[in-house]
Amino acid sequence: MSEVKVSEKGIEYAVPGVLKRKQRVFSQALLMKIPHSHEGISDISLKIGRYKFPFKTLETLDPKSELTLDNEELNSLIDYISRNYAPVNLGEGKYVDVSGDNEKLVESFKKLLEHSGDTARLLLENGILSENVLLAASTIRKQTALSFFEKSLEKETSESFWQDWFGQNKWVLGSDFAKIIDERNIDTKNIADYLMCAFDGFVDIVEIKKPNGLPFWATTKDHDNYVPSTALIKAITQCQNYLYAIERRCNDADFREATKSKVIKPRCILIYGRSNDWDNGQREAYRILNSSYTQISILTYDHLLARAKNVLGVMELDEEAAVSLHYAWC
Repeated sequence: MSEVKVSEKGIEYAVPGVLKRKQRVFSQALLMKIPHSHEGISDISLKIGRYKFPFKTLETLDPKSELTLDNEELNSLIDYISRNYAPVNLGEGKYVDVSGDNEKLVESFKKLLEHSGDTARLLLENGILSENVLLAASTIRKQTALSFFEKSLEKETSESFWQDWFGQNKWVLGSDFAKIIDERNIDTKNIADYLMCAFDGFVDIVEIKKPNGLPFWATTKDHDNYVPSTALIKAITQCQNYLYAIERRCNDADFREATKSKVIKPRCILIYGRSNDWDNGQREAYRILNSSYTQISILTYDHLLARAKNVLGVMELDEEAAVSLHYAWC
């Protein structure tokens, strides 16, 4: 701990700190508490100067140059140095302030990792963060997204709402897809919700309908069989038209250039409706329906949610959920 002394004028001061010594002069910092007798308060001040040798006491210093900062100036200097010393020392760039509250720090760090894959890789390669930390951060972000997904299923939402959400969380759509293609136009008449580039370099389609307000099954059975609703048949027909249109462009150089992908037997994932209240008969009918299409896979929002949760390991499947997931994957 530093020693505090008192001068002949009653000024308390820390033992002076020599900043730099030269042959005939030295620079020094002196931290003082100066009393104001008429106000009954004291100010902390900092005196920085360059002085000649020799010296004996505070009052006998022979300055060549000297500057005394009052309390306000000193606090401003401390704040300035604390905020800027590390960034300047490290070099040009943008930095995350870790001195604030935890919520702001987490948000800043999350944006840093989300928007800069190079930054995340650099932190990992230099041992600043471990692979486990980055994996945990990614998992927490996905769990938060799934929680929002699940809550949103209970609200009235539009197709555009879900198009935007899946655009920010494409991992929920499955691990087959490498990226969402910027181009959505198949031709002048057909515009898909998403054209996806699979990891094998071929183009696939994702078509999104609302989770609520669209019945999956018709209100009445046919020969005691569940049959798809009119709205679902229309959505399936739309997917078939998209597949036909995109296959017609398989040799179109402009389309290949726009999508940076190849077209051979494209597949379409149709995200449609809910299945949270299905019975075993409906689950069996769903499996039969899905197996009848070679290029189309129908998934409900509940199938997507259960699959994503299972991938993240955030739930233990009960028997009913496990059966539902089985039918969605098989």
